[in-house]
Amino acid sequence: MSLAQAGRHLPREAVASYLAASPSAIVIPGTPHCRIDFDPPRREMALRTPHAGSGEPDLSSFEYVSARVISEQGTRWDQVVVQYGANGHEAYLLLSDIADMIQQYQLPFASAIPSALATFGDLLARSGSLSPERQTGLYGELLLLESCLQAMDNTAAVEAWKGFAPNEHDFVFPGSALEVKTTKTERRRHIIGGLEQLDPAPGTPLWLVSIQITSATSTTGRTLAQLVDDTVAAAGPARPALEASLEQAGWRERDRASYLSHYKLRSTPAAYLVDSNFPVLNRHAVDQGCARPELIVGATYTIDVTTLQRGNPPEPAAHFAPGRQ
Repeated sequence: MSLAQAGRHLPREAVASYLAASPSAIVIPGTPHCRIDFDPPRREMALRTPHAGSGEPDLSSFEYVSARVISEQGTRWDQVVVQYGANGHEAYLLLSDIADMIQQYQLPFASAIPSALATFGDLLARSGSLSPERQTGLYGELLLLESCLQAMDNTAAVEAWKGFAPNEHDFVFPGSALEVKTTKTERRRHIIGGLEQLDPAPGTPLWLVSIQITSATSTTGRTLAQLVDDTVAAAGPARPALEASLEQAGWRERDRASYLSHYKLRSTPAAYLVDSNFPVLNRHAVDQGCARPELIVGATYTIDVTTLQRGNPPEPAAHFAPGRQ
């Protein structure tokens, strides 16, 4: 983790760069010491300050914020953690506000947090429904999982789904891995969320599975909630494990009324082997093609695989995304 000295408050552009980078931290000038840790892979942000014995605030009514005392290298810290989802900048403003109250108004840690939450409480007590992008991504992954449940052992299929886990490919099988990309566009255009997302694990071929969905009626398509119900029902004895994975993916039963749109497949899914002929912007490409590549810490880019010839993936992907005939 890198540690950088920053001005008292970062501009939005600087916050965005931290949110798109590897885990890092900044120190907020003032007394007592306050430090904000950014953890983009986990979508978490934390504020630490030396433990002063003020106790912990009651945050039981907030699902996405927690506080506790931790020990690190012999030092005890008061820490408040925010799971920010799609609200990274707002989470930064909240933690900056808490730091201001601790350093500038000399409020104890346990008092500074409730004071800040009076302003930001609506954000942190939000229902937690998935963003449109995450809904689309989860819809595509569940379509593939539903197909796998028909083609292989239920427990093995559920265990193979890793889309909810940071730094994992969406599906990991003994002989292959799948990265699932779902779009609502007419072309197969997909956003790749980092320089490492399409890096195969050593000895394991990686396939990108392209899924196109489109709006449908209640008779021709399914909502995300209906797809969740169908997939859980198909899981059979693996249902508890699948329900736990869905929770990690951000699915909440209480939010099902938020997912009212019906979708269906726009086209037959296609799979592409991520090899030397596949368009990838990765660390190797940056190292070979950029000046001072060590200064490029991350990138998000869009690829259009519409004109690429689909491949012949191994089972169980072949059951879902048939290759060339």
